[in-house]
Amino acid sequence: MPKIYFVEDDQAISYVIEKTIEHAGLEGHGFREGSSFQQLFLKERPDLILLDLMLTDISGLDLLKWIRQRDQKTPVMVVSALQSEMDKVLALDMGADDYMTKPFGVLELTSRIQSKLRKQSDERRFSLGNVLLDDKKHTLFINETVVYLTNKEYAILKLLLKNQHNVVSKETIFKEVWETDFIGETRTLDMHVKALRQKLSDHQADAKIITIRGVGFQIE
Repeated sequence: MPKIYFVEDDQAISYVIEKTIEHAGLEGHGFREGSSFQQLFLKERPDLILLDLMLTDISGLDLLKWIRQRDQKTPVMVVSALQSEMDKVLALDMGADDYMTKPFGVLELTSRIQSKLRKQSDERRFSLGNVLLDDKKHTLFINETVVYLTNKEYAILKLLLKNQHNVVSKETIFKEVWETDFIGETRTLDMHVKALRQKLSDHQADAKIITIRGVGFQIE
């Protein structure tokens, strides 16, 4: 079940947000202060954050900056009484994914939450034919069967699926998977690709990894 953290110090608005999340069949955790949010955020990341800008203990913008210094992926939707264009632009420029002004309608809030969660889910799933890589679960499924991959195999396959039908150079793979610009001996990469091909073949995957000689690999 998707988990939502909402930071709101107004008790009445916090109650409305909590009930909206509950009625949508989602799990919500509310915080009256930024500090209590920070403590849990460092232990467990949510799927979505709803953030007020006027908090009692910390500026909402400062909290947004703190979040983005540690996490670039989790969507943050500002829910604020500040309605000026400058307030909205500043929050979006600092990393917010959406901005909703108070007072708000419950139906609109529900719609925006669901939209953000759908987008987040789509961005964490990469598929080709009967091959599905669920990045949130860090799991590969072929014909709905879980297939074990090593961390390097997983990272290579994810990179290929993100760029499916396009050639991914060996330089790019080494930079993204091994975090180095030095290619050196490519035998290690070739061995990982060979193992991936075998696993795809063993499970009758629709996808195949093609070698583009002198350049790199692509999946199709």
